[in-house]
Amino acid sequence: MKSDRYYKKGNPEKELSDVVASPKGSVTTEGDTLMSAQVSRYTKPEASQMPRAFFVIYSGGTQREKDYFHLIDRNPNVFPSIKIDFIAESNFDEGGKPTIMQVAIDKTEEYKDSANEENPDIYFLLTDVDHFENFLLEMKQDCDANDIELIISNSCFEVWLYYAEKADRCIGFEIPSNKLEISSRFKTWANTQVKGGLKTTKAIFKIEQNIKNAKCNYTESNGIPTLFSTQMFRLAEKMLPYVKDGLEILKK
Repeated sequence: MKSDRYYKKGNPEKELSDVVASPKGSVTTEGDTLMSAQVSRYTKPEASQMPRAFFVIYSGGTQREKDYFHLIDRNPNVFPSIKIDFIAESNFDEGGKPTIMQVAIDKTEEYKDSANEENPDIYFLLTDVDHFENFLLEMKQDCDANDIELIISNSCFEVWLYYAEKADRCIGFEIPSNKLEISSRFKTWANTQVKGGLKTTKAIFKIEQNIKNAKCNYTESNGIPTLFSTQMFRLAEKMLPYVKDGLEILKK
């Protein structure tokens, strides 16, 4: 197994000295490109400190999704059992197909070259129904073929953040007749339902409540979550054993 893991699309053998890691504490904003903002690296620690889980998370959203995992990523001493590599790409190919799918395939293939068979890496691709509805079934097939778990939120990631605070199925939200407006309106509405608005970087502290609420309100049709449903609880359930103790330490 290689001692170092990093991503530079198109040049997987690039020397580590040439790779620039994102500054500590930085937050990705909309419009950042994969190469300018998402170059990351994973340095294998000593054997006694080796993370037991390496999660590779691809995302078509570049801000709130990244912020959700920020606490874990920036506190490796508190969360020594898990390493998260978050890779975002918000661009689209001609015709509207999200480029994150190809990025995910390329990256996964690269990582598998240095995978530890006894402790396999876990790959997820986060997507909203909002942007990618026409491509979801195709993306699911591609993900299945490449051992990537597709995690869909309908209509947006904020549905997951809502369930960190609320147990009801988004009661009070008026669904607009134009479904292309659902995501933007829901984001605005959801922020008014919680005092001070949705706290993306703090939602991780309520992960168990979040999982419970999201599961209780989950329904799907043909494998696709229905409106106000999110599959994020599937990722969270797999992550929880590796972060639970660290979250308790930080709470205290």
